[in-house]
Formats: sequence, structure tokens, C-alpha cells
Amino acid sequence: MHEQARGRGETAGRAQSPSLVACLRLASRATAGAVRTGRAGAPSGRQRGVAMLMALVVVAILSALSTQFSYNLSANSYMAGNLMASTRAYYNARSATRIALLAVNAKQNFPQMQQFLSLMGKSAAARLEIWQRACDFVNIFASGKAEFFGTALLDFSHERAVGATSGIEGVPAFKCTVSAEDARVNLNRAATEVTTDPSGRLDPAMLQQQMAAQQQRKAAQLYVQLGGLLQPMIRTAQGDGVFDSEDEVVDLILNIIDWTDADTTKSDVDAEGNFAAVGGAEPDYGQHGYEAKNAKMDTVGEVQLVEGMSSDAYCRIQDQLTVFATDKINVNDADLAVLKGILCQSIQDEMARAAVCYFPGPSGLAPIDDALIALESCRNLKKQVYSTPFTSMSRFTQFFEQFPQAMGTNLPLPITASVVNQQLGVKTKMVRIEAEGIFGDTKRKMVSVVDTATGALVHYHYE
Repeated sequence: MHEQARGRGETAGRAQSPSLVACLRLASRATAGAVRTGRAGAPSGRQRGVAMLMALVVVAILSALSTQFSYNLSANSYMAGNLMASTRAYYNARSATRIALLAVNAKQNFPQMQQFLSLMGKSAAARLEIWQRACDFVNIFASGKAEFFGTALLDFSHERAVGATSGIEGVPAFKCTVSAEDARVNLNRAATEVTTDPSGRLDPAMLQQQMAAQQQRKAAQLYVQLGGLLQPMIRTAQGDGVFDSEDEVVDLILNIIDWTDADTTKSDVDAEGNFAAVGGAEPDYGQHGYEAKNAKMDTVGEVQLVEGMSSDAYCRIQDQLTVFATDKINVNDADLAVLKGILCQSIQDEMARAAVCYFPGPSGLAPIDDALIALESCRNLKKQVYSTPFTSMSRFTQFFEQFPQAMGTNLPLPITASVVNQQLGVKTKMVRIEAEGIFGDTKRKMVSVVDTATGALVHYHYE
């Protein structure tokens, strides 16, 4: 009975369940409906175009950002490389300066040097200027080699501890030049300061008179020295030159004096060549947006601010100028134009001065020019054999006394030694070291001015 009931229930269940074919048909209809529904909700053609445009904009922005990132990465890489090269060149220049300073200050730093020099005799040791050989020591450390008159003395080039690398085979990492700062014209020679008497014992008028007399002497020296540099730049009949007349040169020198003196009164020179304050105002620099300094110049480049100093004139003489407190011009390194100006001014007779300094001689040059050319040859020869050209002013003046006879001319050079000795000398108070560091294509230059008496750095800067 129970089995009959179960059989009837299973039969009824099979009658109520859909067949497999019906299920497939139902699924097919559902799928077809879903497809029709998807097509009905698809975006239109305009919507697809906007989507495409937005995608292109995004791609363009990403491309620009990628390009900018790549450029910044490349630029930063180059900047890092340049900074590294500049830093290495900087330290190479600094190394050269330090080595040169050891040589300049050898007498103070190395007591043994004094004992060695004493073997040469007291006077010879005193006259020997070791600073002239400073860069020879620098070259030894740069290359690891030392030569004397073409003979190799030592070779440490294979030692890694000697020298430094410049990044280019065969190129030393540093080099230098050394020269006497005293061979340059001091732009501040005629500078004055407002002087007062703390004790109050001196009469102010007398104090002012003393200061004026001192300025006249210094201004006369500056006039002669600058005149030697500037007068050759007076325009000739061929059109060569910078200045139209000698008056322009004189005005420029006076303007330099007025720039550095403490007063605001214009300076002038009388018929006898004496300098004095003649009254009136100094040049007006208001049109340029500044005023006369009325104090010492801090740099040589400052002279370009002075009325009458053109860029052309400055570029020609800038290496012959200084602003440091040098004393007399050193005849062993001074520019020939400066020496000519001083020597010609020392000739008292105007006719003799014209014949010696301005009129051409048998060679086609003025006799003083022939003598100076020979002087330059003698200076170069003595320096090549590690000798000081002139160890005393008497020997310097004797050169000009003996030159006419040695050259077989009958025209004497009547140089007044007392006048020359006031402006020229043979001792070096300050030395300029110009050290250049090299790494690859990068170069750094360090310029230092050293006081030879103390060995202290007076000034330095990097270029």
C-alpha cells in the first residue's frame, strides 16, 4: 500500500517538473532578452566620440608629463656632473695655490732654507726672491717630474700619490702663474682720508696743508704711472687709439684722483705739473645713478665707474692695475709703458726728452723704446736662469747709462736717478698667484694676493 502511494507521488512530481527542452528554451529566451536590453542601453555615437577624445587628452597629458620628467632627469644628471667637475676643478686650483704659498713663504716656513741660502752669502740670500719659482714647485706636483735646464732631476709620475687627475690624458690637473703685485699701478695711490688730530695740538689749517702736500706728491706719481699706460692709446693720424687728445687722458687721471680722495673739490694740474684743488665740483655721476665714492677703490673693476674710462681702455690696461697698498713699481716685472712714462718724466730738459722719448732714432723707434726692448730681453734671459734681473736701482740706472755706448749710438739717455728712485724699486712687497684648476672641460681659477713680509693672504677670489 505504501509502495503504491510512493509510485503515485513520483508520477505526479514528474508531471509537474518542466522537461529539459523546456528549460533550454527558457534560457534561450532569457538570453535573447538580455541582449536586446543591452543593445537598448548602449551609448550613442556622440557619447563614444567624447569618450575617445577624453582618452586622447589623458594620453597626451601623460605623454607631456613623461617628456617633462625625462627632461628634468636628464638636466639634473648634467647639473650633477657639472657640479662634480666644478668642485674637483675648484679643489685642484686650491691645491695649486697652497703649494705656491709654501714656496712663497719658504723662508718663514722652513728654517733649513735659511741655512741653505746662507751658503750663498748674506747679501745674495737677501736678494734671492724664491717666490719667482713658486709655480715651478706647482708644476712638479702636477706632473710628478722636475727638470733643470732640460735635465730630468726626478720622475714620480708613476706614483699615484703625486699630482691629481684632470680627466684628460696628458693635461695636468692644475697650473699657475706668479707675478709681483708691485709691478702694477696702484689706483689708490692718491687716495686721501679725512685726517684729524686726536691730541688737538696741531692747527687744523696746518694739518690740512700737510695732507694737501702729501696728496700732491702721490697724485704726481699716479699721473706719471697712469700716463705711461694711457698716453700710448691717444689716437694717431692713422686712426688707431682710444683717446682723441692728451687732454682726455689728463682729465681721466684727474677723475680717478677725485674718485679716491676724501674731498669733493675738483683737482687740476698747473703749468708746472703741480696738482692742487682748484675749486669747483667733481664730475657729476647723477646721470649714471651713483655718486663719486671719495674713498679707496675696492676692486680694479671699480675704475670703470670713473668718468672718461671707456671699456676699450679698461680692457687694455686692467691687468696692469691694482688696488692694494703697493709702494714703488718693481722694475723687474713692470710693464714697459709704465717704465717709459717714469723714465721720460725724469729727463729734466724738454729738448732732450723729446729727442729720447718721442722722435724716432736710427732704428725707426724712439731711443728709449730701443733701450726698453733690450731691457725686456735681459729680464727674460735672467729669469730663465733663475736670477733676479736687477738687484738694485743703481744697476737699473746704469743699464740706461751704458746702453748708448753698448749700442754704438751717440745719443745719451739722461735719466735722473733721484727722480726715478722715488717711483721705482726692486723689492716685492706683494705677490699675485693665479692658480687654475682643471677637470675635463671645466676650469676654475683662484687669484690670491700675498704679503711677502708676513705670508698672509691679503685677498683672494675664485673665477
